[in-house]
Amino acid sequence: MNIDEYDYDLYIDKYYNPDAINYDEETFFDVLVNCALLSIQSILPILSRLICTNLCFGVLTSVFSDKLPQQLFHSLSGICGIYLVLTLSSAQGKVMILLLFGLSYICIKFTVIIQRFIRPMLYPYLSSSNLVKCALIAFSILCQHKFLDQETWMEIRGIVMIFSMKMISLVDDIERESIILPSFTNFFGYIFSSANILFGPWISFQDYMHLYRQPTKKNILWVLSTIKQVFISLLFLIISNCFATYLISDESNLLLVSYREALSFRNSHYFISFLSEASMLAAGFKNSKIWKNDHEWRYIVTDPIKIEFPTALAIVVTYWNKPMHDFLKKYVYRAWLPLGRFPAILLTFAISSFLHGFEPKVSVVLLSLGVFSYLQYALRDFVSKAFNVCVRVYPCTRVCCHRYKRNDIRSRTLQILFSITTVLHLIFLGVLMDSSTDEIGIFEKWRNLYFYSIWIMFVDLLIAFL
Repeated sequence: MNIDEYDYDLYIDKYYNPDAINYDEETFFDVLVNCALLSIQSILPILSRLICTNLCFGVLTSVFSDKLPQQLFHSLSGICGIYLVLTLSSAQGKVMILLLFGLSYICIKFTVIIQRFIRPMLYPYLSSSNLVKCALIAFSILCQHKFLDQETWMEIRGIVMIFSMKMISLVDDIERESIILPSFTNFFGYIFSSANILFGPWISFQDYMHLYRQPTKKNILWVLSTIKQVFISLLFLIISNCFATYLISDESNLLLVSYREALSFRNSHYFISFLSEASMLAAGFKNSKIWKNDHEWRYIVTDPIKIEFPTALAIVVTYWNKPMHDFLKKYVYRAWLPLGRFPAILLTFAISSFLHGFEPKVSVVLLSLGVFSYLQYALRDFVSKAFNVCVRVYPCTRVCCHRYKRNDIRSRTLQILFSITTVLHLIFLGVLMDSSTDEIGIFEKWRNLYFYSIWIMFVDLLIAFL
């Protein structure tokens, strides 16, 4: 697949170029054979290694659950992850990941020790959490601009992102005394866990340890659920690679072509998300609410229905990557909330931009998303109060006191209008993730769309605050 950048959301090997196909002259069957099958074939090597490695880990930890010592469990988890890392093509990238691991554990030990000697008045500024965040930012900047070439950095960026999220959450939990400093073996198994080292998703140290303390019981549904998620992920891959362009040609109007570009990006994200869910299931993880339910296997990462048919941008942000949303909300947003809701949102999206590797177009999308979602939330809150209609982003949880309830025709009409503006925002932001942005630039891409989301933003601002 021809992708110019490696991102957590676009971590696909560059084996195949769908742009070489002339979709105007191809039938559905031609696209299926010449694009879809080749796309699947291109991803099979890394997919098979990922799923088979985690299935082996899941079987071993299940069969020997009563006899497996804790240190052996963590060692096995880390070794499986190391094996997957070693399949990367760049030797320099592998060295940097191993170096980051070693420096990270030293950094954790160091920050925990010096924390005891810092005066309380300096604590908010020189906390272990803040020191680790600064160290990770510095490491990412040096890797991106000094130590590594662009191709190598793009290859390991997704791994560094998951690595950084684990580090931040781990140090934060140690600082809050939710957990104690893990041993080197525990740290090794958590950081290099094969279930999420390549594609995510992020999990907390407590959730990782839960698999050892209460191993999930494997059955045929475990295998079938893993296979199901793999097939769903491949379906989104071929939609992104092939059928989005086949169904919406280049001769379509500008808005439809822009929708196609954004749709292709979103489907590539769904591909990664469902593949990451498959790897988590294969290793034995599943959502905590169904942990003891032997008949249900899910580890929800994303929800395409809520994104493709959105009710609000805030809902899209939540369900785009549920584990990452939970991470940012717990370890970033709440820490900055005393500054105010809007500054906390901007800082949260800024940290998210850092985690994605300071890619300009990704940073622009994330920061714009933060502003747009906040203004849409504020506008809906204002309209709800001004006209006594239930149109807030989240419906009333208890008894609705609004004059016009959620199912009222006036409320329904407003909800549809907000959904339409949300889809327009997703198109406006999604087009930047197309590879053509690198050639013509962000400004030109948005100028082609007449900056319509910016105008919507100003209207939201005027109505909600003026």
